[in-house]
Amino acid sequence: MRHVIVISALLLVLSGCTAIQQQKAQPPRPDDLHFHNLQVLPQNIARKDLVDIMKGFTRALGVRCQHCHVQTAETPKETFDFPSDAKPKKDAARVMMRMTERINTQYVAKINNAHTTVTCWTCHRGHTQPDIQPSAPAAAPVGGGR
Repeated sequence: MRHVIVISALLLVLSGCTAIQQQKAQPPRPDDLHFHNLQVLPQNIARKDLVDIMKGFTRALGVRCQHCHVQTAETPKETFDFPSDAKPKKDAARVMMRMTERINTQYVAKINNAHTTVTCWTCHRGHTQPDIQPSAPAAAPVGGGR
């Protein structure tokens, strides 16, 4: 009876190793060059444009990719599950993107010669939380009141 259990366990391990070897032997699936789970940006955005936008976010907020995206590996190179919505910061980014788009199209665009648009940098200036500017100092009383 004991020999049967040992032989069964060895066969199980051997078949598991064979399955792993077959899986490793298969070439990796090529990227279909489509982005998945884009909810604010267009699905057909060019890769370069998407990367440039993401780099803009990292500069404007002073963060790295793992701030919004789930990191699946650090070595041999950083790898991320970009479509995942597991991190709440990603949803916050979507809300902020919609907000800035609305500000730019419904307000800034209506100002003649505005020569600017609102971006993440407008408020964040390299920090995850927007900088809060102190209120302007109270105006001095008229007539030099003492």
